[in-house]
Amino acid sequence: MKIIEQFIKGKENSLNTCEDGLFTGSFMAAVIDGVTPKSRYLWQGKTSGCYAKEILLAFLGKIQRAELKSQTPEEFFSLLDRQLAIASGMPARKAGTGNSDSGVLRFTDYPRASIILYNDICREIWAYGDCQCAVNGRVYTHEKEIDRLNAGLRAFCLEYELQKGKTIEELAQLPADPGRTAIEENLKLQMAFENKNIPFGYPVLNGQGIAPSMIKVYPVKSGDEILLASDGYPVLGGTLAESEKELQRILKEDPLCFRAYRSTKGKKSCNISFDDRAYCRILV
Repeated sequence: MKIIEQFIKGKENSLNTCEDGLFTGSFMAAVIDGVTPKSRYLWQGKTSGCYAKEILLAFLGKIQRAELKSQTPEEFFSLLDRQLAIASGMPARKAGTGNSDSGVLRFTDYPRASIILYNDICREIWAYGDCQCAVNGRVYTHEKEIDRLNAGLRAFCLEYELQKGKTIEELAQLPADPGRTAIEENLKLQMAFENKNIPFGYPVLNGQGIAPSMIKVYPVKSGDEILLASDGYPVLGGTLAESEKELQRILKEDPLCFRAYRSTKGKKSCNISFDDRAYCRILV
């Protein structure tokens, strides 16, 4: 495989706080999207999404060709999921409902991540979660039904604020997004649907076991051009420049991300985008 271009950028314009990760090796490339935390619990001074990203990146760097060749997608993703459990000490710590400051680990505190990778040994793309990909221009977004629901509710709440007399500029300057605040409890409740093949269920690596039926696999062949990206790109273009152009257009037209592109979060006035982003273009 040949890496044509790759790029990663944090929404805060800092890689130190970026929860997306990008791995490229001789036989594998991967994009990791650490899940935006739903609690203030920090892992070694990092958010749960950033911690999950770093654990998975470190593990991918240790994978040998023979190991990847011998594993099925289910075995591989189960192994990645296990790394999150081990790194966070889940088997040894009791989950509860108390405050994280008390030392009790809550389910909302767990490190979580989505991942998509290209396995050059078997020439397949493997996906678990809502990272996206494209094969010769055909895009697979893996958008979650629960995200569409919450994005719609957030949009409704922001439109209501506008009806009350606020302007988009005023909403953008508020210390807390009223639409995001309205769905905060939903964002926690949705964790009950993780890795369950039911309505509103969705796949995510969380250290608690995966749902094999939720794995996506796309075969590719020699000469194909493939893209791997996080969902920080609302439109996945055929090149990095095209993807960036569409992102900047949306951020200009709809910085709060509730009309032209509905999201569960918008661009904060102090940030450069609504989400972290990672992109990799590969020639097989």
